Amino acid sequence: MQSLLTFITLLSLVTAHAIPSDLHTRQASSVTDGSWLITWTPSAPNSQVYKGPLRVTSNSSGTYISGDLYNGTVLPNPADGSPVLPRANYWAYVRPTKLTPGSNGGFSLALEYWQLLGFRRTVRGNATIWGDAPFADGLTVDLAPTTAPTGFPDPSNYFSGDLKFAGNGSSAGTFTMGWVSTFLRRIELEIGTVTGVPVPLEDTTETRTWTSIFAEVGYDINVSIGKTDIPEPTNPDLPPGMWKNEQEHAAVLAYRAPTDFDKQWKYYLLVTRLLEGTPRGSMIDESGIYNGVPREGTAIAAEWIVGTTWDGKNDTALPWPAAVRGKKFDELTDPYFRTAVHEVGHMFNLVHPDEFRNDIMTDTETFVQVCESGGGSGGKGFPECIDAGSMAFREHDRFYMQHRPDTHVRPGFVNFGFSAQEFTPPMNGPL
Repeated sequence: MQSLLTFITLLSLVTAHAIPSDLHTRQASSVTDGSWLITWTPSAPNSQVYKGPLRVTSNSSGTYISGDLYNGTVLPNPADGSPVLPRANYWAYVRPTKLTPGSNGGFSLALEYWQLLGFRRTVRGNATIWGDAPFADGLTVDLAPTTAPTGFPDPSNYFSGDLKFAGNGSSAGTFTMGWVSTFLRRIELEIGTVTGVPVPLEDTTETRTWTSIFAEVGYDINVSIGKTDIPEPTNPDLPPGMWKNEQEHAAVLAYRAPTDFDKQWKYYLLVTRLLEGTPRGSMIDESGIYNGVPREGTAIAAEWIVGTTWDGKNDTALPWPAAVRGKKFDELTDPYFRTAVHEVGHMFNLVHPDEFRNDIMTDTETFVQVCESGGGSGGKGFPECIDAGSMAFREHDRFYMQHRPDTHVRPGFVNFGFSAQEFTPPMNGPL
């Protein structure tokens, strides 16, 4: 069961994910959407080279750009797509504040580097600490097209320029950016199950899949099916097939394929029959309570009986329709698949909206209440009210997944909840 502290934290997060109010107010630029590999080579002698991803999204009204810089000696391969670099080497969040078209296909950027200073250790884990102001009070760069080094997928989409300190115009080094992928970020999802439960892969129309849902966010997701006969624990104090939270985490570590969080963004979904303390699903490790690594996995319960509480009692608090009461959860294909995506969504630090939204992050209880009162999609009851929109991330959450720092959405970094409350580094506005 969630503690009161967790409830208060989540409640406060409802309004913390505030995307820029002028999300659709400015003209789009010609900078290609997708992921770019950026490098900054400082002008100071013997300086290390900083590198990382830069993300660009646009629509008919505006362009949004964000990025991250890492130090260290690891050199990402541009052919791999969006770069993934060691967590310990994270240096700064890149926030462009101005984009100006130039001549001969070039453009200028005003940049802010918001340095990650460390982590604030609390009772529940770690929150990020950022500089009070951008590094050196900002920088500028005039970028011109140039020949791309070997390995970049589009040699015509590579730019370089002299980075300057905004205050006095002196040289800060060389800045380059080369386009590497149409996708903003690349992630992996491994699904492991106990024996005899279905792997949640798609809705009843077979059009809403992990790939299609995450492609709408700009994520390149690789889904793999891991071990499908994970042994169930024996708990004398619980019904057969029911898992305790610490047992879920132990199963992730024991049965997940080899994983290196410094080389891959890897998420794990454990499909059990029943879960202690929650009817349908929950994050396994919202903090690093077990091994110091938060947000490694999440779990769902395939054989929860619809219309009951997690411990099998009749649920009189919600208007479950008679047509679905008494069924196993995995018999309701759309709610079952949607819950799997919903729980994975929490691993990106997404929370429930403050009111009903016909989207992935609205919880199932709210869907039942709203749909059974006629307020769902098409006025349909539950679960018929679940449609394509119910299986999509709303604009608010898409923006968060696209443009917040790696620290906030990357697995194995900050705890669930804490990063979402922070207002530094600032959210990106349109350019």
